[in-house]
Amino acid sequence: MKSSKIRNKLPVGVSLGLVIVGAALVIWFWPFSDLPFRIEGFATEKQTTFVSFDSTDPLSQKISTEDSTSSASIGKKQVANDAESLKSQLLRNLLPESQTNSLKQGAAATLPPDFPKIAVTDWRIQLVGPDHKLAHEMDESQLTEISSSERLDKRVADSFADLTQGAADAGVTIAVVSAYRSVADQTAVFNEKFERMKRQGKSDEEAERETMTDMTRPGYSEHHTGLAVDVVDESWLASDPAWTLEESYGATKGGQWLAAHVADYGFVIRYPADKTAITKISYEPWRLRYVGKDVAKYMNAHGLCLEEFVAEAEKWEQYGN
Repeated sequence: MKSSKIRNKLPVGVSLGLVIVGAALVIWFWPFSDLPFRIEGFATEKQTTFVSFDSTDPLSQKISTEDSTSSASIGKKQVANDAESLKSQLLRNLLPESQTNSLKQGAAATLPPDFPKIAVTDWRIQLVGPDHKLAHEMDESQLTEISSSERLDKRVADSFADLTQGAADAGVTIAVVSAYRSVADQTAVFNEKFERMKRQGKSDEEAERETMTDMTRPGYSEHHTGLAVDVVDESWLASDPAWTLEESYGATKGGQWLAAHVADYGFVIRYPADKTAITKISYEPWRLRYVGKDVAKYMNAHGLCLEEFVAEAEKWEQYGN
């Protein structure tokens, strides 16, 4: 009886020993296992590895022959599809969405039929303003007088003369207030207004901000180009306005004629009322800027300021149109 009991207990001990040994082996070899070990509450990061392979590789052939019947039916075609899908996913991850959309738009972009044929570097659309400094001062021998002490680029003079004649025919006698200005002249004008604001009790910061609402720093003024001119008309001057250059001029007969007709002569109202956020200059119904007839017509038709037109020109030039 005693030996019988001993024989019954031995299997239990052996079993327990085997369980302990088995557990130890699992713990020992677990780090080398490829099996996933998921623990609830811990995030697992999925990583995708891209492997380049040749579809005729012997290893790929061996794997395909060892697959199940259903897997074999998919074969290399499925692998190729998966690879293409992964490639597309990789490209989407590498390129920002905005850049991807831009490329798509660029590929489908079509040059508007009425867009002027003009290079971004053309002298007529050179951009000078609060965000665009003059590249270099023009040679003053290129200027010609358009009124007493006021000058414009020689290439613009005839167009301006035609404009003043057209205005006169409509009963509007143009008076030139200011045209070409050197950097030195702009410095004097800028400082004069700044000091005037200071005398009104404004701080330096306030005076500078007020000065720049309708004027740019020396080197950033469009007057440096010889393509810009400030005009009003004799009737406005006869009304003895508080300031010669006021926004209210735009509502007068002369201001309305300018807005409606200057494009016919290659000019635009440089600082429209609805574009101040772009131009950084307040509404100036008196500021004319020569850009050429084709450009002026396009800008008017599409409601663009010069900054917007130049941006379009750069876009089409980039697309090779």
